[in-house]
Amino acid sequence: MSMNKRTLKRFTEALSEECARQQKFLRVPGYPRPYYISYLLRDVHSIHLWGRLGNINQVTNQTGRSAYCDVRVGSFRFDQVTEGGLDDHDAENETYEHVEMPVGNDTDALKYHLWKLTDSRYREAVRHYFRKKSQHITYRDHNQDIGSFQRSKAQVDLRFKSRQSVDVDYFKNFVEKSSRVLKRYPQVKNSWVEFRVRDVMRVFVNSEGSKLVDQVRVCELSCDLWLLTSEGEGVSTRVVHIAPCIEDLPDLPTFTREIRNKAKLLDKLAAAPTLKSYAGPVLLAPGPAGILFHEVLGHRLEGSRLLSTREGQTFSRDMGKKILPEKISVVDDPTATTCGGKRTVGTYRYDDEGSPGQRVVLINRGKLVNFLSGRAPIRKGRHRGNGHARNEYHERPISRMANLIVDVKEGVSHAELKKRFIAEIKRQEQPFGIMILDADGGETATESYDFQAFMGQVALAVQVWADGRENLIRNVNFVGTPLSALRNIILVGDTAVCENAYCGAESGVIPVSTTCPAVLMANLELQAADQRKYTPYVLPMPYEQAALKKRRCKK
Repeated sequence: MSMNKRTLKRFTEALSEECARQQKFLRVPGYPRPYYISYLLRDVHSIHLWGRLGNINQVTNQTGRSAYCDVRVGSFRFDQVTEGGLDDHDAENETYEHVEMPVGNDTDALKYHLWKLTDSRYREAVRHYFRKKSQHITYRDHNQDIGSFQRSKAQVDLRFKSRQSVDVDYFKNFVEKSSRVLKRYPQVKNSWVEFRVRDVMRVFVNSEGSKLVDQVRVCELSCDLWLLTSEGEGVSTRVVHIAPCIEDLPDLPTFTREIRNKAKLLDKLAAAPTLKSYAGPVLLAPGPAGILFHEVLGHRLEGSRLLSTREGQTFSRDMGKKILPEKISVVDDPTATTCGGKRTVGTYRYDDEGSPGQRVVLINRGKLVNFLSGRAPIRKGRHRGNGHARNEYHERPISRMANLIVDVKEGVSHAELKKRFIAEIKRQEQPFGIMILDADGGETATESYDFQAFMGQVALAVQVWADGRENLIRNVNFVGTPLSALRNIILVGDTAVCENAYCGAESGVIPVSTTCPAVLMANLELQAADQRKYTPYVLPMPYEQAALKKRRCKK
């Protein structure tokens, strides 16, 4: 059932009442009592349509509710949380069984489920508290001079807006018509179109007296295409649009045109050569450049990682030092509703610890000046969190990116970037360089036991020869180590592009936006992507011969 303003008020009061009750009575003689309790209730309404070849295969229209409960025992100075909270996402814990909340509007039912969730959460917190204290007998705590949690004043913000309806019938027709286009391309052996809308209302209360409401919508429209080459290699591509408003998604003619273009691109990719390895000049278009900054820099500036003994902490001792060219600044701003002329999905008023989201300058003209943080102090002295603690479901909120913005002074045009790119190829006496036009995502390793490396999944790349010739290549990813990558930046473009996406980490998968211009690098390494070969299909597709005959007649 959807929440209206009256229901929201009743639920907020019920959450506050249960929070106060638990704070008063949740105690066991001889064991630490809670010094802080909070509830984060998520009311999620989701619509999901997917289909292929002119048909709808699945329609989902549902509402769900979940609650994240934080019970901290001990004191603001010392509580049970260890390793920056990066380990607090175990689905084997008893509390995981009680995260789901009833979808009806009965507050007594809500309180019952909160009671079970909080009780199990408290018992887990006590166990972790004593385990943490006992570890100090053997291991030295490198965070012993840092407090566990920041005190905060109560905040009340109950602004509410009704959820906008979605014309499901219209988008059924949209999925049917757009997916039907691929019947004309029998070389595409697998394809589907998906439409999603996810409306999330977050209701947050805590024992300090805060009562907060925040609402976000994320819409996604995508088409996936897959082709099998004569050598048995799978080649894929996709069209994807992620936005906070349905109005920002393309209309049917535009989306259909994009699908046709991708189907034609698949043919070219299937015929394109592959590279096994490469190291040399690389020109990254804005999208792939944004992934580079997200993976190389963004995750390593998440303050929660400074509290973990297992993290590599690449930049922990670089405060005030130059780590980027002087013309580059990096900001993360969850309050920005638009970046690069595009509406962002990483926007929120309050983070998942109930703190106001704040604009944070991370790199100022090349120098590291700050880290993303929540209410957990990340260094000695008075801590001032900047509202970047986020989670998805049952995980403890940790510091995460929201709207990462790479701001460049005196960037150059694309023509100048291309000119300098070819000049760099010649200067290094390389036969060619690589221009990466599109990427599907990336990943990075930040833990100290692992290699401090990153990878970007290349979707579209071009081999640019020293004489200016160009040809497509496929089956490569860009890889490297963070410090080396940052030091190889030569030049940056003057036009920033915003890309909306999702980011997965210890606290779940969350919507993020990255705004970045193109980047020219003196050296970046590429490696062959993992590629399994398949045997061809025994039978032709049912409509394949008819489609080929129709295409020959048109010619």
